[in-house]
Parts: sequence; structure tokens; C-alpha cells
Amino acid sequence: MRVYPEQFADHLKAGLKPCYLVFGEEPLLKLEAIDAIRQVAVKQGFDERHSFVVEAGLDWNQVYDACQAMSLFSARQIIELELPAKVDKDLAARITEIGKQLHPDLLLVLSGPRLNQTQMKAAWFDKLSQLGTYVPVNHPEPRFFPRWMSARFQRFGLKALPDAINFMCHAYEGNLLAASQEIEKLTLLSPPQPISVAYLQETIIRHAHFTPFQLIDCLLEGKVNRAQRILLALRAEGTEPGMLAWTLCRELEQLTELALAARAGQPLVEHFSRLRIWQSRQQLIQQALTRLPFGKIQQLWQLMAQLDDAQRRFDTEQAWLMLQTLALGFRDAAPLPLLEPASC
Repeated sequence: MRVYPEQFADHLKAGLKPCYLVFGEEPLLKLEAIDAIRQVAVKQGFDERHSFVVEAGLDWNQVYDACQAMSLFSARQIIELELPAKVDKDLAARITEIGKQLHPDLLLVLSGPRLNQTQMKAAWFDKLSQLGTYVPVNHPEPRFFPRWMSARFQRFGLKALPDAINFMCHAYEGNLLAASQEIEKLTLLSPPQPISVAYLQETIIRHAHFTPFQLIDCLLEGKVNRAQRILLALRAEGTEPGMLAWTLCRELEQLTELALAARAGQPLVEHFSRLRIWQSRQQLIQQALTRLPFGKIQQLWQLMAQLDDAQRRFDTEQAWLMLQTLALGFRDAAPLPLLEPASC
């Protein structure tokens, strides 16, 4: 069973499942989901908790002993396992073995990074998600972010005007923990309600945090305005343009190869598999290929060459200018203003 974070509190009221799988990249939602499980479990007599981080050197005998041991002071216990990004065959077998030992007095909580489609089809995940509950704790999609922000204000007994909600979304996009902390601070100030944009601008500090991968996804979707905001935030956070250039270059290499395959009438499914492109990203790439003709991709390569030249000359300002221009180039098929149209 899959239950999203906003539904999880109500889900827990119906009773505890034998196990929970909490996976995703958003630390605030992950912490809140695991804490909610612990609170409900303690009320039901799960007074003893054993937490393990799965890494090299972990003594699995301790894990198995914890699963099988009965405490003198508590008849019910929680076993928490924090998994790495890659679950190999050996780890999958160990998780499966622990799953076989579950009983009403043993609660299993697995957590870790975001899972891809292949991982969610693995036998260990399929078995445990049917037995328990899978909670994907990822950052809300941009279109759902205002709803999350509004609910967070309500959670702390606050109301905000729609413009104020949008302002907070722009200020804290990519950093839910900072957003939640800032809203909690507002409760101490007893602000006039509903809260306005002017009030927020006077009292909060912007903490938007982004990754190069969020930038790439925005470009593939053609959301160039948001991509520009991400670039500004990455620059303010001290991100080196060279790292972004390397990431963009890899993405353009894949786009070019796939565009050539499409022109040759070859099915892209085989190339997606060979390039190890996750199914969740295939749709984004297909959107970009539909929007960007091969000639436009050639123009983007011309900009990449100029970006590389700026990097070699240590011209940071020019490098950021070329990154911004590259981002604009992902909007549509229109020729870039700074370049002559590339021949197809």
C-alpha cells in the first residue's frame, strides 16, 4: 500500500501495519513520517527501539538478535533500518529474511533515499509494501507546493494570503525544513492574520536550496523561468559553474544520441535501457526531444563550447551568462538570439 505524507497521519489512526517503508529525498517529510510511526507505536506498547544504519561493517547478528529477542521490560519493539541508495542481492536477501520474522510484537521501519522504478519492482520491496505501507517522502511537485505550504501554515494555527503563500514557495523551494522552521518562528511573533507578503518580507530570510539535478529536470520540461531562479540560487550558494557545465554536457550528450536515434527511426526504448535512464526520467527526455529539433540541440552545443571557453579563461561572469543563455535555449524550437541558426 502506498500512502503519501499528507495522508499518513489519518492512515496511522486506522492501526499499525507490520512494517513501513519510508523512502525519498526530503529530510523533513522523512523525519516527520518516522516520528509519527514511533509516537503511535509507543502508545501501543512498542517501548523498545533498535536503530541500525546499513553500511560496511554492520554486524547483522545484532540485527537478527534484536528481531528475535524479547525484552524483560517491553514485549513489543521497533526495528529501524536505514538503507543505502543501492540494495544489492545480499542486502535484499537479509531484508527478506527479516521480513519473514515479523510478528505482532515486532514493528519494522525501513528508510532510505528515493527509489527508482526498478527498485520498487524488486521482490523484497514488493513483498514488504504489500505487507505494510510505503510512504514516498519526496519534495512536492511545483504545482502542489502551494497546497503543502498552505497546509503547513494551518498546522501551526496560521493563515496567509495567497500572495504570501506564493512568496514562501519561491523563497523556500527545495528546502521544506527551512520553510517549516520559519513558519514555526512566526507563531512566536503573533503576526497579524491573514499574513501578508509585506509582513513576510520584513521578517523572514530566504533559504531556497537546489541541486543541479533539479535544474536539469526543469530544463527538460521547458520550465526556463524556474530554471533561471534555480541558477541564481545555485550561484548564491557558491556552486561552481564548471560542475553545472559538466552536468549539462552529460545531459546534452544523451539528448543528442537519442535525437539521432529518433531521426533514424529507431525505437528509443532500447536506447533508454542501454543508457540506464530511469523510467521516471524517460518522459521528461521525450518531452525535450519533442520540443527541441536537432538543429536547436546543435545550437546548444555551440553555447556549450562558449561556456567551456569561458571556463578555460576563468571568466566566471561569462560562464554564468552562458549558463543562463543555455537555460533559455531549452524553452522551444526558436533559434537562439546570440547564435546563427544551426544547419540541420
